Amino acid sequence: MDKTHFDKVCEAQADGKLPLAGYIKGIKAVVHVTAIDPFDGRPTVVTLTGDPADKNVDIDDITIFLWTQFDYDYFRSKNKVLLAEGILAPYTKEIVEKISVNEVSDEELEIALKKKFFAVRALLNKFTSPAPVMRMLHIAEDMYKPVGTINAIKVRLSDLQKIKED
Repeated sequence: MDKTHFDKVCEAQADGKLPLAGYIKGIKAVVHVTAIDPFDGRPTVVTLTGDPADKNVDIDDITIFLWTQFDYDYFRSKNKVLLAEGILAPYTKEIVEKISVNEVSDEELEIALKKKFFAVRALLNKFTSPAPVMRMLHIAEDMYKPVGTINAIKVRLSDLQKIKED
């Protein structure tokens, strides 16, 4: 890449244009994404940190904005798994509200799994992303939960993964 990429990004920002696209992480964990550096046009790893459900979090810590079509295409090709699993989602007001539903700590999952099956089922039905359900499955297996509980988690995970593929 050369200086033209930087010039395109600066021009878009200076003209007050909105970014072509933005993505927000949907989990508390640190997320590393591959993107094009807007200053030199080279591939780089961007680390997204912070709790997206926290109203005081700096939006720049949990989002990445893409200014050119090249940036967008590169980002989508290099972060397919994160996008497919719902760890990254397009940045919209609706998705920011939805993140709080899928944001749950491992401790909260453990507490939920210690409750009766119907409480576990109710929590499973609230999730809209496969990421917390996958974590719940691993925790349930580590806790040696009954086969019925494990199967219910697997069914919900499968349903959410089908939705992402469609």
